[in-house]
Amino acid sequence: MAITAFVIHRIHRLQDEEPATLTLGQDTGHAGADHEFLLSQMKKLFNAKPGKKYGRFSSEVGDHPFSRWLSEALNEKIPFARCSNDFMQLLKQHIDASRATLDGYVVMVNDQRAEDRRIYLFWLENESGLQITRTLELDTCDYLNIGRLEIAARVELNDWLGEHPGDSYLTLLASRNQSELSDLFARTLGFQSSVDTEKETQTLLETLEQFATKVEPKTASQVYKKAYDFCADQHARGEAVQIKELSGVLNEQEPGQFARFAHQEMAIDGEAEFFPDHRKIKQLIRFAGKGKGLSLSFNSDLMTNAVHYDPQKDVLTITDIPKGLKQQLVRFIKSVEKPQDHH
Repeated sequence: MAITAFVIHRIHRLQDEEPATLTLGQDTGHAGADHEFLLSQMKKLFNAKPGKKYGRFSSEVGDHPFSRWLSEALNEKIPFARCSNDFMQLLKQHIDASRATLDGYVVMVNDQRAEDRRIYLFWLENESGLQITRTLELDTCDYLNIGRLEIAARVELNDWLGEHPGDSYLTLLASRNQSELSDLFARTLGFQSSVDTEKETQTLLETLEQFATKVEPKTASQVYKKAYDFCADQHARGEAVQIKELSGVLNEQEPGQFARFAHQEMAIDGEAEFFPDHRKIKQLIRFAGKGKGLSLSFNSDLMTNAVHYDPQKDVLTITDIPKGLKQQLVRFIKSVEKPQDHH
């Protein structure tokens, strides 16, 4: 099985003093190749987006009834399309009570693949462009922008409906560019945050840094490289970083080494999982900083090789200057040192 339900709705509001106009869709019944392509593209964008929030449904079901509607739909007490319609009606109420103006589509999908059971909700927008008609005339047209995703949500059904529900089965993508609409979307879902991504990222980085000091200096850079590759791979799949799995990646000969260190030194359980910020995880393999007119970035494995830092003097020395940069520096020095013509 793959897509078992696929519903598209449109909602737009051009004047903030007027109510939003809602056009409800119907369950496609049978998802075709176009539906599969759209879902595949949106899932890739969703997984790749950094800065997602992780949590669960609010326990205040009276104020946030979507979780109840979804549960009833999954138990076939109500049609999936009705659950989707009720979500849109509630979203419209929140929009009408705000000053938000918008024009877009909400796609709600029930995706069942092998052991993975997920519900997706995507906010999509149209773009305008030009097309050539059959009579070879230019005409404007609207098309769905499938290269951008700013607002979306994913429900991990196995984690939510399992015997022991987790605390992070609901993932929210909330755009800063559309903060008001993102807040309304989250409120309609009944999203309740349960993961401090910034704190988890810092904890994971500190644990890896401490662990790297315990291994031989020659292998420390490999620890960072392997950790980054694993975290990047999990990020691309939209999955958490599990300490036990990461431990096996860092040392295949002794797969439990890092997990034991994390437990003994940092009080982190071997079964723990993290949702680190992918942008900050790059610190494992790359140093970067800018300020006062200077911007600098280099791979961490260049430290003590081509880049040397003296913390006592606060001096950074680069011994292997890139060719292009060297040429610019030489030209600049020559121009500055060139004798001035006083005639």
